Amino acid sequence: MKGFAGRLSISGLVLLLCMVSLVSQLRQDGVIVHSHIDVNSLWTSSSSSGWRPSSAPRSFWPPPPKESNGYLVVRCNGGLNQQRSAICNAVLAARIMNATLVLPELDTNSFWNDKSGFAGIYDVEHFIKSLRHDVKIVESLPYVSDKKKKKMKAFQVAYSFFQTNVGTLVCCRSHPPSWYETEALAKMKQHGAIYLTPFSHLLAGEIPNAEYQRLRCRVNFHALRFKPDVMQLSNQIVSRQATSCRSMLAFAGCLAVFKPKEQEILQREALEEVGLILQAMDLDNSTRDIFGGERIVAWRTALPSLLRRSWKLSKPRGEDFWDRR
Repeated sequence: MKGFAGRLSISGLVLLLCMVSLVSQLRQDGVIVHSHIDVNSLWTSSSSSGWRPSSAPRSFWPPPPKESNGYLVVRCNGGLNQQRSAICNAVLAARIMNATLVLPELDTNSFWNDKSGFAGIYDVEHFIKSLRHDVKIVESLPYVSDKKKKKMKAFQVAYSFFQTNVGTLVCCRSHPPSWYETEALAKMKQHGAIYLTPFSHLLAGEIPNAEYQRLRCRVNFHALRFKPDVMQLSNQIVSRQATSCRSMLAFAGCLAVFKPKEQEILQREALEEVGLILQAMDLDNSTRDIFGGERIVAWRTALPSLLRRSWKLSKPRGEDFWDRR
């Protein structure tokens, strides 16, 4: 028993010496020593060290054939992020069917009633050029030669929550690539063009083919780029908010992560407090524009820095977007 205790104490002593040696070495190497961190360097791109981005093709990825099977037209619906996802799916669907993609239509009625369309938001030239090795893209359907010149008409594929069979092609949510390679492609070859509407969830999210997923990444992170004037306006808004606006953290639902004293400070600006102020001013639950009208002049006088987003822009620079805020 004594021998065992002796061996145990020796083992503990050796382990302690090893730990002391390791800590000493780490301090010499500067690992534990606290140093100044350059915050700006955190936002710069680091060396890839040979790693390739997830969007880069890994295997043989041939360019689209010279002759396509027809034209694919889609109408994206939902919010802007949902429509952006639909655009990625539209490019992939065109690749699967060897189709020429017509610039996707964007839903203009769901939320903001904005008539900008794809060309009014995204850089069309960059979009087409960056995907030239993946799919063929045109801005509109071509004209067909007939008695009088008119645009080709796409065959509309109906959307239904349930698959039905009434003599027409019906599409449902999350179709696998095989549906596009068979049923949708057959209609495209028959009519020359097909129109899928709405298109937000008509392609399965999880597809075993890794190259298909990488194509989605190329569209989302490289091909879809906002127009220069949109970028200029957004940068202006962000810059002005950073210099003249207070933090929006109190309105972001993060109150529970703070200590009681911090919560007390933030609670003064919480939405509940704003609601109490509005009720005290006899504004009922039908109130929408809380920064308009002469009934709240006293409030605006007491809080001169309280602005609505349109006031952040001067009329000349933001003129094109003035009625779309």
